[in-house]
Amino acid sequence: MRVIRSAALLAFAWLGILATGANAAEPTAVTIPGNPMTVYVGPLGQCQSSYTIHGELAGNYYYGGNPIGDCGFFLAFPKEGGGKFTGQPKPLSETTWGFSGTAGPHLATEYTPVSQSAVSGSGTTAEPFTQTTVFEVKDGEGGKDALITETTTYVNGQPRFTSTYNVKNTSSSKLYFRAIYAGDLYVNGNDHGTGLFLAGPPRFIGGQNTGSGIVGGFEEAPAPALPWSSFQEAYWSEPFGMEGIAIGDNGIWHDVESTVQEPKAFNESIEPMELDNGAGVEWDQLRETGLEKGAEQAFTIINRTGIPSGLQISPANQTLTQGQTETVNVTALNTAGEPYAGKSVLYAASGANPQSGAVTLDAAGQAQISYVGHNPGIDTIQLYVDLAGTKTQTQNDPAGTATVTFVPLPPAPNSSYTVQSIHANPNGTVTIVFVPTQSGTATLEVTVPTGTIARREATAARRRAKKCKKGQSRIKGHCRPTLTTVGKTTAPGTAGVPLTLTVKPSGKVVSALKKGKTVHLSATLTYTTSVPGGTPTVQHFTVTVRPPKHKHHR
Repeated sequence: MRVIRSAALLAFAWLGILATGANAAEPTAVTIPGNPMTVYVGPLGQCQSSYTIHGELAGNYYYGGNPIGDCGFFLAFPKEGGGKFTGQPKPLSETTWGFSGTAGPHLATEYTPVSQSAVSGSGTTAEPFTQTTVFEVKDGEGGKDALITETTTYVNGQPRFTSTYNVKNTSSSKLYFRAIYAGDLYVNGNDHGTGLFLAGPPRFIGGQNTGSGIVGGFEEAPAPALPWSSFQEAYWSEPFGMEGIAIGDNGIWHDVESTVQEPKAFNESIEPMELDNGAGVEWDQLRETGLEKGAEQAFTIINRTGIPSGLQISPANQTLTQGQTETVNVTALNTAGEPYAGKSVLYAASGANPQSGAVTLDAAGQAQISYVGHNPGIDTIQLYVDLAGTKTQTQNDPAGTATVTFVPLPPAPNSSYTVQSIHANPNGTVTIVFVPTQSGTATLEVTVPTGTIARREATAARRRAKKCKKGQSRIKGHCRPTLTTVGKTTAPGTAGVPLTLTVKPSGKVVSALKKGKTVHLSATLTYTTSVPGGTPTVQHFTVTVRPPKHKHHR
């Protein structure tokens, strides 16, 4: 288990490395000097982005004092077998290639660095910062099997950067592989977060810093980029545990390292509990079809995180439920603290709910931007004060970014279920099998007419008895409940999974059956969904149990 350190200590260590130069044993990184976010690219495809939080430098992926994060691109080559992956180069058989990070993963097969270019471009939309890093899969027998060319771009002011990994087959045969992009999340300087998946488009998988509300993770690139095959957010590690609690073999780095022979590396799930988390996506399109000799395939990932704002924006990051109204408060002051009264703030929201507009700053230099988030997903609101009134942003215009995450509405409560079978055994045991629509709680109660199991005939007693209360009958000279509960059981149900409930007979029912009586049992099945606001669904069933016939021997 790694030691968790504070953001301040990590930032201090990181700043020291940037100031004095990396240790000779540590990989170097190319820095893309964006504003406000800085992007780092390692020589083996590692990724990192950072910005200043309260005067401290914080990375969005765990780094342990190194500006290169535990985040990047991997290739997993399965071994030939069962008629699959025929011709795969033997040195690649059942190996996963990438890098070894500070806290993970720990791979025996790492890429070989080839080159890293300088940064070009000015950081504008028309001319983004661009950097190219080249590395290769060079197996233990000296064969150069694959050449990976990574191109990373960043536009100033954006909460995301894009990396495209172009994989070229440089071997003498076909290559079969799974491509993976994964990272150990450290969103907004916090090692812990809760899982978040948005179905999009675009799809997003990652985590949320519960303290600041900032979201970080991976966004799917639009077509014609290759779509993800699967994804997952979970505990960061190899198969150890979380704060001393065993969690099994489901850490992100464990899945990267050990699933080369599995159909999928990730299980398309998130962990809603707050924990030290990581995330990953995969592309399996070439795992069985293969990449021909000399052919190339590109894999693009959008690495996204919230960034602090240059304007006074409150809240800069927020999470709402689909259908709620987002409100961003903006304050714009000049360097002397005087408000930009009467000036227009132009904004454009991109993402799940695209729109644009303008609001006017009041005498205090304040304004509000509001709209309804009809669609679930992440909206990025770019806004600036149009000082010149030209409706065209300039470098002198105060600008900022707000991020709003609209999570999907919870499902409507539904306590319905489908009964598959109900059966009464000769000994009086009642068993019912049903499939609930949503997860919830089930109760099965079985009753029998009290007169059936009374020691004496109840009919005559009722004829001479005074009238009893509703739901009671005169039995043995006393008012007793008309029905007697035989048994009751309660159990949790899972959506779409058959649930079996069994109620055993009471001693009096067993005694009645032994005396040759036919017993009519009533079974009441009640199911209540766990979704708030749900009402129970109740069904009643009647089953008849006849005493077993005894064979007469001559």
